[in-house]
Amino acid sequence: MLFNSLQYFLFLIILLPIFFLSNGRNQKKILFLFSLYFYSCLKIVFVPLLFFSFLVTHFTSLFIYRSETGKKKNFYLLISLVVNLGLLFLFKYADFIRSIENDILILLGIPIQSNFEPWGLILPLGISFYTFQALAYTIDIYRGKLKPEENFFDFSLFLLFFPQLVAGPIMRASELIYQFREKKYWDGDRVLGGIGIISLGYLKKTIIADPIANAIQPIYAHPGEYNWFSLLLALFLFTIQIYCDFAGYSDIAIGTGKILGFDIPKNFERPFLSKSVTETWRRWHISLSSWLRDYVYISLGGNRVSKYRNYFNLFATTVIGGFWHGANWTFIIWGGINGVFTVIERIFTEKGWIKSFVAIPSPIKILYSFLIFMSGAHFFRSDSVSSTLYSYGRIFSLADGILEPELYSMRILVPVLILIALEISQEMNLDKKILEYPITGKILLPIQVTILILCLFIFAVASSPQFYYFQF
Repeated sequence: MLFNSLQYFLFLIILLPIFFLSNGRNQKKILFLFSLYFYSCLKIVFVPLLFFSFLVTHFTSLFIYRSETGKKKNFYLLISLVVNLGLLFLFKYADFIRSIENDILILLGIPIQSNFEPWGLILPLGISFYTFQALAYTIDIYRGKLKPEENFFDFSLFLLFFPQLVAGPIMRASELIYQFREKKYWDGDRVLGGIGIISLGYLKKTIIADPIANAIQPIYAHPGEYNWFSLLLALFLFTIQIYCDFAGYSDIAIGTGKILGFDIPKNFERPFLSKSVTETWRRWHISLSSWLRDYVYISLGGNRVSKYRNYFNLFATTVIGGFWHGANWTFIIWGGINGVFTVIERIFTEKGWIKSFVAIPSPIKILYSFLIFMSGAHFFRSDSVSSTLYSYGRIFSLADGILEPELYSMRILVPVLILIALEISQEMNLDKKILEYPITGKILLPIQVTILILCLFIFAVASSPQFYYFQF
């Protein structure tokens, strides 16, 4: 079931009265059943795989907690890591690794019996997210930071909770499990707040991201037919698209949780207004960035090692973050680009050179951070490294070709300008000041409801593409 569908609206309309009219224990059962139905609508064949991962994580975590020796703890942790990462590797990365192995054999002149044929396994929806969430749970118990949930049903609900099951945010057990223990009541203020967040999410996804996706699709499919300006503008718009698509999903998840009485942490915080690449990654996909920091960067030694080893840890963590997104060299290079600039900024900070940039106007620093992100986003969007380099070659050579007017049409330009104005007002806290005026508060809810009705109409007469993060 997709957030951007009529089915999801009906799903919520049915869920809410049943949920709030039930007692505390039954509320958990209802959430469990509705979450299971939510995932089953997406791909029911992967439900057994989902619960296999849950079972392994649950029991290995219990055994880790109850083990008296470090050797046993290490053994059960290893089982959890091997099973969960093994499943992720099998479905997501096996064909990529096999293709690399095939290329190496050809390069070495070793004869192979046939051309490489991928297995073509279908990627289970949400596996990258619930795997990382399960691993964080097990590792936190191993580190003594968390006590395991004894009841398998309660533990499963933590991973199965439908708002963030398929595409995040990646939540920690310490953030969510305790919230299931409290009975939730209908709260008008929370409901209105949740509607506002959801409407913002639909605005980003349906009004901004989807039209951009349709406009740039032919340009990325046939870059040789378009001129340099169209290619550059398509790259800029794709950067806006992935932000609105990713952040839009998170907003809908957060808003849904808020209506139900759950607090889901913010996942994007205006990353394109950052003044450095490092800051951008603190604001972009916050739950993934913090996961990589806590379970990869720190595990590699963090900053408790030599200077050059620390640089390696920073770079490796960022590359792993890129590789998490997909089994392709483009994602690895995308992570590597951001890793290089993160390390450079760390060196400038350590050397004290960063002080020279304090006087640089904020707009220039913001532009620098955005351009670095945008240049890497081209690899994120392209199917291959060669096609990315080809497009860059046409951009920098000022190649001639078709100038696509759809890219700067009013239906693209106006929503993007509204987004930029909204993000700047939030960054400067102007939105809170504006809301203090009585007339603003009165017209805000009708605007939000209008956005929801408009999106409902779009879902009824046209198909809205699935969220970009569903492929991860």
